[in-house]
Amino acid sequence: MNIKEKIKEFLASETQKKIESDNADLIKNGLLDSFTMIQLIGFIETELGVRVDMEKIGPDNFNSVENITSTIQKWI
Repeated sequence: MNIKEKIKEFLASETQKKIESDNADLIKNGLLDSFTMIQLIGFIETELGVRVDMEKIGPDNFNSVENITSTIQKWI
């Protein structure tokens, strides 16, 4: 399973909602709030083995599955 699919699976599990599009705005659609964001960061660090640069997290790069995946790939 690739990074994008792992992120989608994690978010679907945490929110109990299907992610319809990789480009859907997770924040505006209420799928990614501050609590879920903390859980997602923990998932990225523990399950994907990628250290998250907290200074680089923001709505521009963590608002969709596509942007989250792209950001993670830059850190690998």
